[in-house]
Amino acid sequence: MNILTKPTYLSCFIATAFILGTLLFGFALDNYSFVSQTLSEIGSMSSPLRFQFQIFKILMASMILIFSVLVLKYARRNKVSILPAILLLCFGLSDLGIALFPSPHPVHNVFGLSMTLGYLSPLFFALLWPNTSSGHFKRISLVFFLVILIGIFLNLSPAFNPELYPLKYYGLVQRFLVFTMFIYIAYLGKTIQMDI
Repeated sequence: MNILTKPTYLSCFIATAFILGTLLFGFALDNYSFVSQTLSEIGSMSSPLRFQFQIFKILMASMILIFSVLVLKYARRNKVSILPAILLLCFGLSDLGIALFPSPHPVHNVFGLSMTLGYLSPLFFALLWPNTSSGHFKRISLVFFLVILIGIFLNLSPAFNPELYPLKYYGLVQRFLVFTMFIYIAYLGKTIQMDI
């Protein structure tokens, strides 16, 4: 069985490996705070785990790109909109850019902001794809998008309203956003697999 050609296995592997991997890297880094520090700080230019985390992130982004291509093929085969798959592909490309340009490289934050396009994909899956055999695809995709939207708002709020919540919780806020998107990727792969 080739995991790279099976959407369910690949998407579940991506979500599980990313969440567990980032947690393990955080535990391996001295004095790292999951509550206040971002994922990017694990692999920052000054981090002793910079290269290991960079390789991990490149592998994760590459698998997201492979999964996006599978979703794109699924869309074409089933004659549904390819736009959501393209947005998912943008998420993978942005994630790859983040990996290639560690913080505090000025391009790092540009790729970070560009991930917003990918975060829109659950909305467009809900709007442009029909319900799958599970019968709840549209509703669940919309719920994921609304949760992601809350995460985007909280993640960007320090730039325009730093008093909204204490910045000592920013690490949790960022993980809430990113982990939700990766869980959606796992859900999407499972849903697609059911309809193949």
